[in-house]
Amino acid sequence: MSLLVLSAVWILFGPPRLDGAELTRIRIGYPSPSASFSPLFAAKEAGLFEKHGLASELLYLQGVQITQVHVAKYVDFTVTGAPLPLRAAVEGADLILAASSIDKFIYKLIVEPGITKPADLRGKTIGITTFGSLPDVAIRLVLKQWGMNADKDVKLVQVGRMTDMVVALSGKKIEAGVISDPTSFQAEKLGMRRLLDMADVDVEFANVAVAVSRAYTKSHRDVVLKFLKAYVEGTRRFMADKEFGIKALRKYTGSQDQEILGKTYDLFALKYIKKNPALSLKGVETTLAMIADRNPKAKGRRAEEFVDMSLMNELEKTGFMR
Repeated sequence: MSLLVLSAVWILFGPPRLDGAELTRIRIGYPSPSASFSPLFAAKEAGLFEKHGLASELLYLQGVQITQVHVAKYVDFTVTGAPLPLRAAVEGADLILAASSIDKFIYKLIVEPGITKPADLRGKTIGITTFGSLPDVAIRLVLKQWGMNADKDVKLVQVGRMTDMVVALSGKKIEAGVISDPTSFQAEKLGMRRLLDMADVDVEFANVAVAVSRAYTKSHRDVVLKFLKAYVEGTRRFMADKEFGIKALRKYTGSQDQEILGKTYDLFALKYIKKNPALSLKGVETTLAMIADRNPKAKGRRAEEFVDMSLMNELEKTGFMR
C-alpha cells in the first residue's frame, strides 16, 4: 500500500489499533472551546478513544444547536452543559445523561470597571452566548439569589462566542458578560473586573455532562462503555499531567498566553473538574428545578427519569474506577 493511500486511511479513519482490530467510528459534539471540556480534549489528544477501539471525530456545535444535532442523530455523544439535553428530554427527546464532570457553575461574571457590587447591575446589559445556554441558566440563578429578575431588572443579550463577549465589553456594547476561562482572564487583562466566580455560589448543579440517547445506549452499550472509559482516563490524564493539559488547552481554546493557560489549568484541574465523573442526582434535580422555572413540563419530574446510572456503576463494579 502506498504512502499516499496510508495517509488517506489515517485521515479518514484515524490511527489503527495496535492489536489490528477495526475501530468503531463515533462523532462527539461539544458547544464551546472552553476548558470545561478538558476531559474530552485530553482523551482525544492522548489517543484514548483509539485505545478503546473508537475512531472519534469532535464537532464544535454552538449553543442549543448541539442538542438539535444530537436529536437528529448526526452525533452519537455530546459533552455539553446538562441543561441543554435535559431541556430537550423534558420535551420528549430521547436523551439521557451518562456522566458529569463538573457539578458547579464555572463561569465568571466579568463587568466594566465602574460596576463594583451586584446592585450596580440593575438596568445594565449582560451578555450571554445564546438564550437557553448554560451561561443563560447560570446568570438567571445568580441574579435571583441577588434579588433581581433577569427579565425585568437587567437586559440579557445574545453575543455568541466567548471571544465576542470580550470584544462587546471592550466596545461598551454590554456592561457585563458571563464568560468562561481562559477568555475571562483575557478580559481582565484588558481592564475589566471579575464581579463573581460562579463556582463559589453554594449550589450543586449538573453542569458539564455526557449525553447519549437511550436508543443508542441500548443498541451500542459496549460503545458507550468504551467512550466512558476513554473519558475517565482523559480526565485522569488531564489532572495528572499539567504540561499535557496546557498543550490540549492551547489547541482547543486557541489561547497562546502561557500565563492564562497556566491559571486556567490550575482552576480546572484543582477546583472544578471531578476525578470521578459519576452523576450526582442532586445536581440533576437542581438543574431540573431551574428548567421548571420557565417550563411547566419539568415540574414534578424526577432526576432518575433523565439519567442512566448503570453505565458508570458498571465501570465501578468491574474495578475500572480504581
